[in-house]
Amino acid sequence: MTAAVRELVILFADIGGSTALYEQAGDVEAHRLVAESLALMRTCIESNSGTLLRTVGDAALASFEQADHAFAAACDMQLGHLSRQLSVRVGFHVGRVIPDGGDVYGHAVNLAARIASFARIDEITATADCVARMSDEARGHASYLDRIVLKGSREPVEVWRIDWMPEDGPQTAIAVDSRTAAVSPAPDLAVELYIGQHHYHLNASQPPLILGRSTDCDVPIGCDEASRRHAVIEFSHGQCLLTDTSTNGTWLCRPQVQPVLIRRNSVVLDGHGQLGLGSLPGTPNAVQVAFRVSRQSASTSGASGGADQASTSEPRKATGGRSVR
Repeated sequence: MTAAVRELVILFADIGGSTALYEQAGDVEAHRLVAESLALMRTCIESNSGTLLRTVGDAALASFEQADHAFAAACDMQLGHLSRQLSVRVGFHVGRVIPDGGDVYGHAVNLAARIASFARIDEITATADCVARMSDEARGHASYLDRIVLKGSREPVEVWRIDWMPEDGPQTAIAVDSRTAAVSPAPDLAVELYIGQHHYHLNASQPPLILGRSTDCDVPIGCDEASRRHAVIEFSHGQCLLTDTSTNGTWLCRPQVQPVLIRRNSVVLDGHGQLGLGSLPGTPNAVQVAFRVSRQSASTSGASGGADQASTSEPRKATGGRSVR
C-alpha cells in the first residue's frame, strides 16, 4: 500500500548553547532549563494550530497546515525566550512529506533542519517557497538573505530571514536586489577590535563577528545594557559594516566627531574610534570597544586567512592577541 503524501510546513527549532550550559550550570540545572525551553516550544506550536512531531535532545520538530501558523509559532518561540537564559534558532520550509505514526518523513524534513541550522541563535529563517505562501502582513517581516546549496538539494535554495521583534516592523524595500548585484570584495581590509586585554581580528574572508552579552557570542560583552545578540560586524560589498540588532543601540564615537547612536540600523566602519554597546563610552559601567579598520599586507592577509580556515569548526575566542574561528 502506497503511503499518502501531504504538503505541510515543517518547522525545526534548536536550542543554542546547551552544551556549554551543561558544563557551566551542571547537569541538573541545565536539564531543567532545556526541559522548560522545550515545553515553551510545544506551547507555541500547539497554540498556533501546529503539531509537535517529536523532540530530540534540545531540538523540536513540528508541522503546520499553513505558513502563517508556522511564522506565528516561530515568532512566539523567540519572544518567549527573551526572558530566559537559553536562546533558540528556528527554520521552516514547506514541502511534500509522508505522515507515518504521528511523525513525518521526507526530504522536506531534512531541508527544514538545514534551514534552521543556517540561522544564528535568536534568528528565524525560512525558504522562499514558504515565504511565498505567507500572507502579505507576515511576508512584510521577511527579508532575503542568500542563495545556498544544501546537501541533498540539486538547486540552490533561497533563504529568507524573519524579523520577529515587535519594533522591527515590516522590512524596508531593498533598492538593489542582492541576488543579482555584483559584490566588490575587499580582500585587503581588516578590522581590529580591542576590549581590555582582548584582541579580535576580522577580514573579508572570515565569517561575521557577533557581539553581545551572551556567552555564545564571538565577542562577549560583560555589560547589562548590552543585548544578548547586540551587533554584528562583517564585510560586505567592499566595506566593513556594523549592524545593530539591540534594544539600547550602539554608540559610534570617532575622533573630533559627535557620537552617533545606531539602533536597528547599519553603518560603515572606517578609520578608528570606539563603540559603546548599550551605553555611551565613558559613562559608568560602560564597556568600551576600540576599533580600527585598515588595509592589511598581502602576507598578513594570507597568514590570517589560512589560520582561520584551518580552525573553522571552533568558535572565535579572545586569545589576548588574535582571535580566530
